[in-house]
Formats: sequence, structure tokens, C-alpha cells
Amino acid sequence: MHQADKGDRFDVDLAVNQARPEEFDALMIPGGLNPDALRANENALEFTRHFFREGKPVATICHGPQVLISAGLVRDRTMTSWPAAIKADVRNAGANWVNGEVAVDNGLVSSRKPDDIPAFNKKMIEEFSEGRQKAMAAAGPVVLET
Repeated sequence: MHQADKGDRFDVDLAVNQARPEEFDALMIPGGLNPDALRANENALEFTRHFFREGKPVATICHGPQVLISAGLVRDRTMTSWPAAIKADVRNAGANWVNGEVAVDNGLVSSRKPDDIPAFNKKMIEEFSEGRQKAMAAAGPVVLET
């Protein structure tokens, strides 16, 4: 997608109901309209829950937190998202929403929008490189403001 317009088409390598989360070290949930479909898919939600249970790093941007909300994974976390519609959803699900390019909460990286992608990519790569977090909620959050 290019915002709300259809963009390029790509073949998928593996459907979520065929993917085994044990075979992956980290998860990145993109934004756009796709998270709305993913959050309605129980296989996608359970796939996502695996990463939190195992302390594997997770990154999400824009509307991506919809998946985390539906999976019941945002309560008591500090994170950011698309500032308009998704901000209220994140807060209503029990997370501390912050307005910054990137928020990092012990292995969970989140960003607001496409303009934040450079900062998002930098922190995502850093967290993914660190690998598993002993307990994803054990450390205090870090918020990077612009």
C-alpha cells in the first residue's frame, strides 16, 4: 500500500498459518491497512504472542499495534503508534502512549508513521541485534523524542 492506495504486489514466502514462530528470531509488524486483517486472524495473534512469551524482540509501526492490542500484549507498556486513530486504541488497551519517533520498551520497538522510518529502522536493528530479552517487561521503557 501507498498510504490508502494500492501499491505493488509481492508474492508471500509463507502464510502465517504455515509459519512456525520458533523458526524466527524477531518479528516486525508493518503499518498500513494490513494489521486490520492480521488482528482478525487467530493464527497471526498466537504467532505474535510467541515472541513476547519467549522474549524475542518485536517492532511495529503506524497501525501495526492493532495486532498487539488484539493479542492482549500492550498493557503496561510504553509505546507509540499512528497518532490519530491508533493512539486511542493503544491507551484504551492499557499502554502508555508517547509522542516520539521511536519508543523502546524492553525489546518492543514502536514508531508512529512513515516519516519515522529512519529512526525506527535504527532502533529495530539495534534491538534485533541484542536478541532475546530475559523478560520483555522487566526493564523500564526508553522513549526517544524528536
